Amino acid sequence: MSLITTIIGSFKESLSISAIIFVLMVIVEFFVLKYKSKIIKLTKKKSFLTYTFASLFGSIPGCVGTFAMDSLYMAGLLSFGGIIGTMIATSGDEAFLIISYAIKGNINWTIVIILMLSLFLLGIIGAVIADFLKKKTKMKFCKSCLIKIHKKNEFKIKHFIKEHILNHILKKHIWKIFLWIFATLFLITISKDFINPEQIFSGGSMIYILLIASLIGLLPLSGPNIFLIVLFSQGLIPFSILLANSIIQDGHGLLPILGFSIDDAIKIKLFNFIFGFIIGLSLLLVGF
Repeated sequence: MSLITTIIGSFKESLSISAIIFVLMVIVEFFVLKYKSKIIKLTKKKSFLTYTFASLFGSIPGCVGTFAMDSLYMAGLLSFGGIIGTMIATSGDEAFLIISYAIKGNINWTIVIILMLSLFLLGIIGAVIADFLKKKTKMKFCKSCLIKIHKKNEFKIKHFIKEHILNHILKKHIWKIFLWIFATLFLITISKDFINPEQIFSGGSMIYILLIASLIGLLPLSGPNIFLIVLFSQGLIPFSILLANSIIQDGHGLLPILGFSIDDAIKIKLFNFIFGFIIGLSLLLVGF
């Protein structure tokens, strides 16, 4: 395969996937912003229901649901366990990529449903464990502050198009997603002329790849995790590694908390790393 053919093929595939992701992001962002205030009140009470809704908001593709939970956490309305549940459940923009691959038939819909359901349930479990550990160890966290989540005109169409579609989705997300998808597809395709991916991603090397995938998940951004989704779609890594990375990574979801308290962010990431690596390793050892 020539270099030009590889570039054109990767470009067309990336454009196709990015177009699907764009449509999904617009739909999700609209409905979350319009209806979240009616559900978000349920997270203000510290109960099992709080963990459920915190994980549910994290399960929403993209970052708007996670940012809503960030705001509640920083305002002192969501516990450490609650934000842990959100971060475990979220896959950030990668969720859109996985869904787009399912739409195109590159990943089975059953796998996508199992992944998202697993993250949701693990988010609840992780939330319960995190608050239990917080109570037992008496961990200290940054003092909360009241944060206003959105402007009053957030639901007006002109505001939505300008601030959320143009300034948020297009300027901050889609072009980066496209570049990461293109780079990943191009590198994997071109590398097949020089190496055999099946030999690299096989046998005992999977434990090291699990560790690498988990470390990549620590990065507070979306792009690098796309590489793992593409590898999974091509059958090069097992479900356990994808799940571990999805548990640990949170896309851009942690950025508001990084600005709020680096100490809190480190504790969140450390918990999720240990939790995700243990889950991933356990599944890997039993053949998943």
